[in-house]
This record gives sequence, C-alpha cells and structure tokens, in this order.
Amino acid sequence: MASLKASAQGLEIVDRARKRMGWTKTRTVTWWQTANTSQATLKRFWRGLAIQQENFIDICKAVGLDSWQGIAERTTDGTPEEPQISSSRQDWGEAPDVSGFYGRAEELAKLEQWIVGDRCRLVALLGMVGIGKTALSVMLADQIQEKFEYVIWRSLRYAPTVEDILAELIQFLGNAQETAFPEDIGRRLSLLIKSLQAHRCLLVLDEVQTVLRSGERAGQYREGYEGYGELFRRIAEQSHQSCLVLTSQEKPQDIVSREGATRLVRSLKLEGLQEADAQQVFREKGLSDPNHWGTLVKIYRGNPLWLNIISAFIQASFNGKVGDFLKLNTIVLGDISSLLHLPFERLSSEEQKIMYHLAHRQQPLSITNLLEIISNSSYSQLSESLESLERRSLIEKQAENDELRYTVQPVVRKYVLRQVIGNW
Repeated sequence: MASLKASAQGLEIVDRARKRMGWTKTRTVTWWQTANTSQATLKRFWRGLAIQQENFIDICKAVGLDSWQGIAERTTDGTPEEPQISSSRQDWGEAPDVSGFYGRAEELAKLEQWIVGDRCRLVALLGMVGIGKTALSVMLADQIQEKFEYVIWRSLRYAPTVEDILAELIQFLGNAQETAFPEDIGRRLSLLIKSLQAHRCLLVLDEVQTVLRSGERAGQYREGYEGYGELFRRIAEQSHQSCLVLTSQEKPQDIVSREGATRLVRSLKLEGLQEADAQQVFREKGLSDPNHWGTLVKIYRGNPLWLNIISAFIQASFNGKVGDFLKLNTIVLGDISSLLHLPFERLSSEEQKIMYHLAHRQQPLSITNLLEIISNSSYSQLSESLESLERRSLIEKQAENDELRYTVQPVVRKYVLRQVIGNW
C-alpha cells in the first residue's frame, strides 16, 4: 500500500491550517477522530514519518486541505524513513483538551522565541481567571514539544506538596529508575536540576496560585508550601538546558526580582482576545447581530471563558440576539460571579477597600485620590496594595497628566458592587 509523508513546506501549510481551526498538533481529539485515525498516527505525521496514504489524506482534509498533493512527498513502500525530528517522552497529566482554542498567535510566537530561541529557564503566564492561561500553556507545549527530550504537564489545582511534585518530576525524568527519594527537599531539588542539566526538558506547572497565601499581599507562599519558592529560585538561577513554564492568577514573589526583558526569567500577562478572534466564539455559539459583537467583546474584555458564558446565556435567553441583550443596558454576570469569588476571597483587607472604592467610581483614581478617601492608609501601604492588585490582574492602570490612575473593568465593577467586602 502506498505511503506518504509531508514535506517541510507541507508541514508549514498544515500547521497554519490547524491554527485556523484552533487545534493543537497532536492533542486535539476531534482531529484524529475526524480523520478516522489515531493519535499515534497523527504524531508520526508531525515527526516526518511516512504513514498510509489514506490516513495522510484524511489528516489533511480534516483541517480543510483538499489539495493534499502539494503537502506530500511520496515514499516507497516498506520501512519508513527515520524521523527528521526525534520524538520526546511526554506525560500530559490532567492537561485539558483545548479544541476550539482561538487566537493568541502573537503570544505563542513570543513565548516560543523566549523558550526555544532565547533559552529562558522560567516563564510565567499570568492573568485573570478565565483569560486562557491553562489553554495557552497546553497549546504552547504542544507547539514546541519537538524541541525537547521530555515534556511533562502538571496541575497544582488541588495544591499537592512540593515533595510530591518533585518525586513525580524526578521519576519521570529518570525513566522511573528512582524508587526511593531523599526526604530533604534540597536533595530532591538537586536531583531534579541534575536531570534538567543532562536533558532538554519542558516542565509545565498550572494554577500555581493554589500554593500562594490568601488574605495577604500577592505572591507569598502558604505555610508548608515554601518549598515551591525554592523550586522556582533554583530553576531560575542555576545553569541548565531546560525550561519551567508556570501559570498563575498572581505573580509569585520569587519571579518579581528575577525577571527582565533580557534575563532568562520572564513573565507574560495575558490580556483579552483580539476582537476578530473573540468573534469566533460567537460564531461557534450561533449568535446573531454581528454588528453588536464588538460591544460585547469590549464589555467582557475579550476574556474567553466569560465570552463563552455570556454567549450561552444570550443564546438561551435571547435566542442568540446580541442586540436584544444589549438593550438591557446592564452587565449580566451569571456563572462569572462564581469564577470571581475565589480570587476576591484571596485579597487582603486593604486590597478589598481599594477595590470597593475603585468600583464605586466610574473615573480612574490616583494614589492621591485614594489617600483622601481611605484616610487611615499611608502612601506606602496604598502603593504596595496597588502593586499587589496589579500582580493579581484585578485592576487596570493608565497614565493621565503624568500621573498614574487606577480603575477596574466593567465586569469586575459589577461583581464588587454586589459584594459586602470586609468591615471598615
């Protein structure tokens, strides 16, 4: 039976097509199911190995490429050629399926340059709940997996101890050769660093905010979880050939003093989707009145999860008519409220006060304005609390007449005004 493999130029064509679909290279279940093939065959396709002609054609057609002849290089029957790119050992843990991922081309290109081109040791993806940090981390790892010998993705959603995470990482990177691990965190970290030096590894830790402390300024570790700080510090500072990518709703304190545009530790704060990308969500949800879609994106700040939630509400309550929904002239939160609840519970009392006063005023406020309103706070206290709120991605900052002013976005304002925040 005839077999085919993709040319280098052909792979670039397929790569552009799958990005338009919002699919990963090898982790989108819909792709290999639509192509009536397997994930293993799809991986062979991307590694430059020959696969059966029928599978090759179906893989191309699944992403809308009917002219598969321009993608293929014919090979002879028999044993396929060796792959052009070596395969990596991978463990994706609880990484979600990110079918329907839209946009973020600019962010993905920047992150790939940082990790593959600049060889950064630690990269943090930061942003508000629902902004797409987890999905972007999966897309990123999928996109650059061929550049690494090992890829491991782990969620910290249920706040595992650093000892447990280190044991998993060491065992995976050591091909399960370790059966007993030293109790001392420092020695476990040394074993991990040794593996990161010997091999090109990509580590992803998702939802790092779960190991950070609530009720205090952003970025401080919970009692018993300080070992994560040591993990991040050693990966950031010691020489090795690997990269740790972490996602978090707030920036860990160890990153603040170590990051920089020319350093090997960097962070990227995610903003909302661009309007053209956000509109794909509305099309998928079957919304009408596209001339009003831009207003909806602006109100909900292009937050992918929020847009999905409000789109489902509009479809169910207004038969998909965005214009009718906007006639209400109000912001509907729905399930967004439950998403914002936990981040706001994490705030210190000083941060809660600031959020309350920013939400109560339509116009942005300066520190001077806030000092007049919150009489029992000092300039230094307010400055530190505002910086902490920025690290949590809960406030917006703008320069006006050579003075910094702060405000909150519409959805956050609506949420805060519904809450009873603290006692002061």
